[in-house]
Amino acid sequence: MSARAAQGTHGTSMMFDTKMLKARGRLALALAVSAALVAAAPARAGEAAPAPAAQKDDALTPPPVVDPKSVATQPVAPAPAAPFAPPEELTLAPMPVLTLSGTATWEEAYDKLVDAMKTLDKELTRLGLTRGGDILVVYTSSDDRGFEFEAQLPFSGTTTQKPGGAMKLGGSYAGKVLKFTHSGSFADMDNTYEQIANYLDEKNVNADELYVERYRTDLVTTAPDALKIDILVPAPK
Repeated sequence: MSARAAQGTHGTSMMFDTKMLKARGRLALALAVSAALVAAAPARAGEAAPAPAAQKDDALTPPPVVDPKSVATQPVAPAPAAPFAPPEELTLAPMPVLTLSGTATWEEAYDKLVDAMKTLDKELTRLGLTRGGDILVVYTSSDDRGFEFEAQLPFSGTTTQKPGGAMKLGGSYAGKVLKFTHSGSFADMDNTYEQIANYLDEKNVNADELYVERYRTDLVTTAPDALKIDILVPAPK
């Protein structure tokens, strides 16, 4: 189970809202049925029903009113879901990266990752290094509440200074991986991870509990609903 596929944090509130709406619907239906029964109930015992008004023999009966503007409705078919593309297998070469480790809950994931990348970018400038590739996020462990991660910023150049704070210089993940792709909203990535988990189960692939996200669009400057991300899963050995 992937870091994101295991979370399920939004399901509870969605279930609560659905139950509440259904309860309201049942209440409205019960009130409507009750009103209809009262209107159709016979008169109380001993109380004569009102007699219909007498009509004159020469009275004309008006024809029934017919609305010529009948409204034809057609159900709208839902948009088809985007097909799930099979992964591409490739080999990653190690790159020098500036790394910052951290933890986050699933609710604050996006903000925490953006803050981590801003910190790395600022430190890279201080060290006199040049950014040398796409932002990487390595998920090292997770549970239903949150996850641990390493935010990595590839660079080129050399420095004699040591990184400040909890940051460190090191190398990126290297080896064979299965590359999946996610395009769109950061909030919708759970769906992609669920598809990945289903694919791996179907192919009987036991992947390591390590997932790498490579941001083809900049995590800091790109809108959170317009991202393009490679999700890299270590290939089975």
